[in-house]
Amino acid sequence: GGLLFMGSEDGKLRAWDTTAGTMAYCIDDAHAARVKGLTILGSKGEGGDPSYMVATASSDGVVKVWDMRMFGNGQQPLPLAQAETKSRLTCLAGCSVMKI
Repeated sequence: GGLLFMGSEDGKLRAWDTTAGTMAYCIDDAHAARVKGLTILGSKGEGGDPSYMVATASSDGVVKVWDMRMFGNGQQPLPLAQAETKSRLTCLAGCSVMKI
């Protein structure tokens, strides 16, 4: 099992449990407008641990980075970082650089 992340028209960021087929987490006010892009930042962290960072981009012109470990503690997580672009964003791409 795992999680499937989804941004939506209502500005919410959701994580779905792929085993149970149910919503695991939701950030109700992730963005002020529709989420247009989402990427997982890196497939593995230092030491081979999975990455918990998710970045989102929205029509509101803001890119945010979230730590998914903050989900599920009963509180709405705050973004670790955000950048306001003053532009209408329509996509987001990410890339992981790995040692060979």
